[in-house]
Amino acid sequence: MLKMIIGGRRRAGMTHRDYLNYAQHVHGGTVAHNPGFMLGYIQNHVVDAVYGSRGEGWTPGPDFDSFSEISFPDGAAFARSIADPYYRETIQPDELNFVCHSAVILLATRVEEVAVTMPGDAPVKVMRFLASNGAASAETFDAAWSQEMARMADHPTLGPSIRRMTRSISIAGEPDANLPANFVANAPLSPYAGVESLWFDGDAGWSAIEAYRAVIEEAGSHLAGMLDRRREALFMVEERTIVADRGTTDAVDTRSAVEMS
Repeated sequence: MLKMIIGGRRRAGMTHRDYLNYAQHVHGGTVAHNPGFMLGYIQNHVVDAVYGSRGEGWTPGPDFDSFSEISFPDGAAFARSIADPYYRETIQPDELNFVCHSAVILLATRVEEVAVTMPGDAPVKVMRFLASNGAASAETFDAAWSQEMARMADHPTLGPSIRRMTRSISIAGEPDANLPANFVANAPLSPYAGVESLWFDGDAGWSAIEAYRAVIEEAGSHLAGMLDRRREALFMVEERTIVADRGTTDAVDTRSAVEMS
């Protein structure tokens, strides 16, 4: 399965609130009317954010209002979706009504679920965008990231608060990651290694987020020395389901298209 992660920033003259309202109810409604090859579409509305690290500073970049997570069976289904007339004539033009095309982030990923001790549904979600500093190979970085997620899941302070964890791992350079021309302002794929997402219960939400931020700073982190912390960004978000999980490709209408923003 291919998951596209798309960060959007509001156009000039638009408030954060207006952007989110338009994204969910107008643009989202347009997409939901004709979901095409899509398997699912979640909007993540940004509530708060942390950029970079206190020790290393921040390289300005990923300052966004929302992130969309859109799933497809594979890259071929993704390409067919945005070649469809409904996308070209209805969905794509609507992007200009609320998205600043000079500030878009794109990641093509595969998703890996991470086992947690107390799984369940939870309303508080954190998305952490990770950037490698190039000190390790992609394979070594991926293995260390997997170990780090397992460490967090088993951490005595943080682990009991986590209800779900995923890794969205960049597949840039692989065939399924090819972006057709004119897709979301011709923005290139982001160099981020991927995104780790954690869900917490509402009652423990903000305290759990602070615990998470403390844990990733610990000397025992498996990613120590491998991250470019200046380019890192952590977003607290609220999920909005635009198109619910449609299961396998058998459930997908292959005659129509889907939007990607």
